[in-house]
Amino acid sequence: MKKILCLLSILLLFVGCGPKPIPWLMEAHQRMENFKTDFLTDRPPIVTDMHFQKAAEEIKKSGNLDLLGKVWLTRMALQVAVLAEPEDGDYPKIEAAEPDPANRNFYLFLKGDAAVDGVLLPAQYRTFFAALNGGNAAETGAAVVKIDDPLSRLIAAGLAVRRHTENEALLQTAVETASRNGWKRALLAWLKRLGAFYEASGEAAKAASVRQRIDLITS
Repeated sequence: MKKILCLLSILLLFVGCGPKPIPWLMEAHQRMENFKTDFLTDRPPIVTDMHFQKAAEEIKKSGNLDLLGKVWLTRMALQVAVLAEPEDGDYPKIEAAEPDPANRNFYLFLKGDAAVDGVLLPAQYRTFFAALNGGNAAETGAAVVKIDDPLSRLIAAGLAVRRHTENEALLQTAVETASRNGWKRALLAWLKRLGAFYEASGEAAKAASVRQRIDLITS
């Protein structure tokens, strides 16, 4: 469900049917793409937040609360992807004003709520969600690996960690995904998690190797 993640399919839906692109939607889409990239690559918060606020302002021009809700859900999803606590922001206010079942369900998914309806989830998460509910770390990790979209893969991995359903393979998958895409903030978050996993498992040499990698990246 790409519109949840970056508004791309929404942009195509609105713009592709008419002779002229819709300026506010084009601007909102670009701002969200900038926000996503800046957030994951660890640009200064003042720059990252500016793109997010500009995207929200553009969507407010239309009064489309469905899209505005998705903007806040995107922000929450990115926080999950870097192992941060997802912040609700204005989403509850938007939901109270204009409830949307799919948005509400994705919100519950990001928060780890038991009331999630797997059928309403974006397609790429359904197999993962079933494995996650089964509580088997190996099956959950395998389901994460099979998610094609790299950001969706990181979000799923983040949710697995929040449910304490993780193993070395899942953490390595997240590290590799962040590394391949040049997402420094995500990479450091997942390397720290991997290092902590090795330390808890008594694998001192592997933990030391991860720490050395982190030091080289941040020096």
